[in-house]
Formats: sequence, C-alpha cells, structure tokens
Amino acid sequence: MYAAGEVAGFGGGGMHGYNSLEGTFLGGCLFSGRVAGRAAATAVG
Repeated sequence: MYAAGEVAGFGGGGMHGYNSLEGTFLGGCLFSGRVAGRAAATAVG
C-alpha cells in the first residue's frame, strides 16, 4: 500500500500542523506523490 499527499500526513495537522496556511503543504504533496508513484511502478515491474 502506498500513500501520498494529505493521506501521508502532509496536511490537516500532520507535518505542518493545524495552524498552517492552505497551500503550504502543496510541495510535500507533490513530492510524496512522485516518490510513491515511482515506488509503486518499480514494485509492479
């Protein structure tokens, strides 16, 4: 199972906390999506 974006804890109180501004975790969402996507593609073959 792979997780990316807000599911991985980059929004809503995760890494940046509950007092973060909207959009401040966009970079983390994009990064975690890229890493999870590549890992899933490698696992599939």
